[in-house]
This record gives sequence, C-alpha cells and structure tokens, in this order.
Amino acid sequence: MKKLFIGILLGSACFTACNKLDQIPQSTASKSAVFGSENGLKLYTNSFYGMGFLPRNSTREDVLSDYLAVKAVDNFIREGSFGANTSSGWSWTDLRNINYFIQNNNDPAVPVAIRNNYQGIARYFRAYFYMDKVKRFGDVPWIGKPLDVDDPAVNAGRDKREVVMDSVLADLDFAIANITATNDPSRTTITKWVAYAFKSRVCLFEGTYRKYHTELNLTGTANKWLEEAASAADQIIKNGGYSLNTAGGPGVSYRQLFISPTPLANEVLQAAVADVNLNVLNDANWWWTSGTYGAKASLTRSFINTYLNIDGTPFTNNPAYPTMVFKDEVKNRDLRLKQTIRMGDYKRISNGQQLP
Repeated sequence: MKKLFIGILLGSACFTACNKLDQIPQSTASKSAVFGSENGLKLYTNSFYGMGFLPRNSTREDVLSDYLAVKAVDNFIREGSFGANTSSGWSWTDLRNINYFIQNNNDPAVPVAIRNNYQGIARYFRAYFYMDKVKRFGDVPWIGKPLDVDDPAVNAGRDKREVVMDSVLADLDFAIANITATNDPSRTTITKWVAYAFKSRVCLFEGTYRKYHTELNLTGTANKWLEEAASAADQIIKNGGYSLNTAGGPGVSYRQLFISPTPLANEVLQAAVADVNLNVLNDANWWWTSGTYGAKASLTRSFINTYLNIDGTPFTNNPAYPTMVFKDEVKNRDLRLKQTIRMGDYKRISNGQQLP
C-alpha cells in the first residue's frame, strides 16, 4: 500500500511538472497575442515595411533608366533582352504574410475602428505588392487569402488585368477610407495621404497604359482611371497641407530635399530614412561617386538638355547648343540644374572635409 501511495504521488508530480512545462514558446507569438491588441496589430503591420521600403538600394533604381550612362547597360533597357521569363520578382511570400493578417484581423477584443485602420494599412501593402507584379508581368493571379501548400489555387492561372487592377483599386479605396493617421512627422509610415498619393500614381499608370496599349481592348476604361488619378491628387492638393519647399530660396531649396538629415515634412509624403542607431543604412554617396564601386553612373547630356533656361524657354532652342562647352551651356539655366550636378561654386564634402 505504501509503495502504491508513493507511486501515485510520483505520478501526480509528473503530471504537475508537465503542466508547468506546457508553455507557449516565448519566441512564437500566439494568435491572440498578435490579433487581440492594437499593439499586436501595429507590430505585425510594421513587418510589411520590408517590402521595398528599406533605403539601401532605393537610390540605385535610376540606373535602369535611359538618362544615365553606366559601365554596363542592364538587360532591363536592352531591346529584346528582358521579359517575364528573365525578370526577377516572381515571389509571393510577402503576399501570404499580408493575406494572413487580413484574414485573421477579426478579434472582437479590438474595437472595429482600430481593426479597420490596420486592415487598411495591410490592404495598402497588398495593393503595393500587386502593382509591382502587374508592372513586371502584366496578367497575374489574384490571391486574396493565405494558401495552404495543397490548395489548388497555388497553381492557378493568371487572372485578367481588369480583375487584378479593380481589386488593387478596391484595396486602396478601403485604405483611404479607414487609415486614421493623417500625419507622421517622421514621414516613414503609411498615412491616409500616402494612400491617396499611391492611388493617384497607380491610376495614372493604369489609365495611360490602357489608353496607349490598344491591343488590350481596354481603351474605353482608360479615362475612368485617369479621372480617379486626378481626383486623388486633387484631394492631396486641397486638403493634405503639403507645399513645395522654399526655405533658403530657389538656389538651395531643391537640393535640401535630398541632403536633409530628416525628410522635409512640408513637401515629402513618405521617405526611406536611414538611421545609424537602428543600423538602417545606405551607400548612396559611395555608389554614386566612387570610381570603382557600383555602375559608375553619370547623367547623359541629353538629359541635362531637358533643363530649361532660367526664363522658361527650352535650352535646345539655341541652335548653337550642340557645340557649346560646359561653362557656357550651364549659364542662365533652371536653378535646379546646379543643385543636381556639380557646377559653379559647389564644393564636395568628403569625410567631413570640404574638397578643393
């Protein structure tokens, strides 16, 4: 009997120990911890900012344009060298992350208005994700929920452009209607005005694409998109509270936009901000000025020729422009030119020292 009693005690101790050890791993958040509080929703949606918003490579994208001379021309702008089969970007991980949030953001412990605010942010990023896909590949499958590996939709074909872009527009309209923040002094997060601005850009792209790509048979809907673009932009102009930066006068104000340690809040809606304390860095200065690193990009003369004269007339109206030397061709030009290229009394600073 004594042995049986001891055995029962040992068994009880084991069950008690098991209950104490049966804990939720601290490295893995439970669904209620994420979706059951505003802080959880905020932390989750913060993860979306990794989708192209980090500043490291944002200053390099101009190398894919035709107004820079580089050491090697990217296939992106070589005629016949770039297409859907050679493009990068056919990755859907970010979409699953967004869709999982949208599907599970329904905990009644969080007030509806707060849930809808973060739902709006998530749908903004879904629109951002799909806009990149449409620009790269044209028709793509619309996936509006997180998929399991055995879901038939994993291998679904592409949907019509109209289906995808109408869904993108619906996401942006929801974001505009439900995102509550109208101002972020840091200019690093999504606000209602950022959503308006992105909607205007998306609709302008789609409207002009449909207008000039007549083979799509969508020209009849082009104006609708262009009107949406104009309406969204008009909202920002009339109600956003933004204005062009004029501090210091027209001889310096344009350049200040790009060298200011913090975004100029009166003109900038959203910025990718580097912060050494957060180890969020970029190598823009090195990439653009080094003789050995990067693409060694230089602005072409044809691009510089697009800068108007100071009186607003085209520089190329002067019949002598093709043979003008540098010191003459930069005289009496749009003041933004000298804030774009080195000329006049500009002195470059390197390692804190002004170079001769």
